[in-house]
Amino acid sequence: MVLISWGCSRASDDPPAGDFPLGHPPELADAKLVYHRPDGVYFKTLGGGNARRLVAGARYARWSPDGHLVAMVKDHEVLLHDLRTDETRALTQVSNPRAVGFHPDGQEVFFTDDRAVRAVHIETGSVRQVLAGGPFFELDVANDGTFMASTVRVRGWRVRRYELPSGEYREVSRGCSAGVSPNGRWIMVNTGGHQRLTLRDSGTDEIAHTLHAPEGHTLNNHKWSNRDEWITGIVQEPGTDIMAQRVRNGRAWRLTDHGDADRPDLFIP
Repeated sequence: MVLISWGCSRASDDPPAGDFPLGHPPELADAKLVYHRPDGVYFKTLGGGNARRLVAGARYARWSPDGHLVAMVKDHEVLLHDLRTDETRALTQVSNPRAVGFHPDGQEVFFTDDRAVRAVHIETGSVRQVLAGGPFFELDVANDGTFMASTVRVRGWRVRRYELPSGEYREVSRGCSAGVSPNGRWIMVNTGGHQRLTLRDSGTDEIAHTLHAPEGHTLNNHKWSNRDEWITGIVQEPGTDIMAQRVRNGRAWRLTDHGDADRPDLFIP
């Protein structure tokens, strides 16, 4: 087993083991959170006021690398919202969209379309094929652009690593919540009946670290933030709300109390 070198020390502002408070640690006071609820995509600054709805009816929001743009899905469209102008525009029409994510250069938005992954250029609107052979349900492109982690449904839920641009792949593990750490060293997989999130070496697939659900809850729909130290996801039972979990020691905070929030993404300035 390859171990992540952070160890298990508790940061000074962390809750005691077993606690799961509503709020956030001081270091996330300026972090920006997007997520969806049944009526659309929402945005909030953790140290600011209440969340506000960005786009009615949209879902699956994802940050651009610079934290200014948010890609999302609505009906059969991939949308782009600019927080600087509060304007939303359609990038492309899609037959069966599920997930989106930015290429690390910020110029393209990757999106799933049933059994394919495609990319749309945010300036020209040109669309290109990236991968085939799904169906694809989640995606996360490594920051160096050389590979992508994706959740597929082929004889059950599985997380795969796809090389870019060749499309060659290998199965990392059974499970879901496919994601890549910002430094590219780890791929995360939700497993163990949604009780455990395993962080696996992106080269060898060995388990490097395991995060556990807060007591009395299950985990789902994770997204690694733009910092290696923080992962977001949803906690279930009762309802669904957004949490942030520190990778180093697994301490967790509940960021929302709606009871119906899903698919978070956290940008930390």
